Parts: sequence; C-alpha cells; structure tokens
Amino acid sequence: MSFTAWTTVYHMVSSGGKGVRNQEDLLAGPCNPNPSPDQLKPYEPTEKQRRIMGHDLENNVPFFAVGLIYALLGGGDHSVLYAYTASKLVHHAVYWAGLRHEIRATVWTFTNGCFLYMSYLTWNKLHVVEI
Repeated sequence: MSFTAWTTVYHMVSSGGKGVRNQEDLLAGPCNPNPSPDQLKPYEPTEKQRRIMGHDLENNVPFFAVGLIYALLGGGDHSVLYAYTASKLVHHAVYWAGLRHEIRATVWTFTNGCFLYMSYLTWNKLHVVEI
C-alpha cells in the first residue's frame, strides 16, 4: 500500500497538483506555489491509485489477520499464502494496466478463493475437538 500511496503522490506532483482532496491543499506553499480550485477536481490517475488503495484496505487487512492466525496455528501448507500473494501482485498489475473488468474480476476471484480456503483451514484448526 505504501508503494500505491507514493504513486498517488507522483501523479499529483507530476500533474502540477491535480487530484488533491482537501481545501488546505490549496494554500500556497513550496509544493503548490500557484494553487487553483481546479486542483480539487477528480484527476483520474490519482483516483485510480486511491481505488487500488481502497481495495487493499478492504482485502489485505482481513488477510493479514487470518494469515497471522493461520501461521501461528500451523494451519497447513503455506502454498495458499504464496498463491494469495502472487495473485495479489497479478491483480495490481492488471489494475495498473487498465485491463478489462472481467480480467481483474477473474484474478480477484482466485485471490478471494485463496483467502476463503485459508479462512476455512484456520476455522477447522480452531475447532478441532480432541476426545
């Protein structure tokens, strides 16, 4: 997510300040010597990066929570962790490349399947009853 944040900053700086969100960003300063109200209008390159970051927040936080429990419990084979990570990288590449929604959705479906499978394994590990 940090890389995505810096990519957002790059797009704002390289465009002369387009895509800022807050009124205080229109105060004149070294980074924005000639502020304009037009800078608050949506600017697609920065909006795209923000959507990617929002997607990360929606998906990575639960993954890290479940992943930590999965790893601590020794939930099983780590290939599901590698598959999730690899598919997230592919998803980002598809998103940044601006490919069709169906491609992005297919990659996301695989990624989410990895997460759900890991959640299932973790749930089973937590609910094993020994007699």
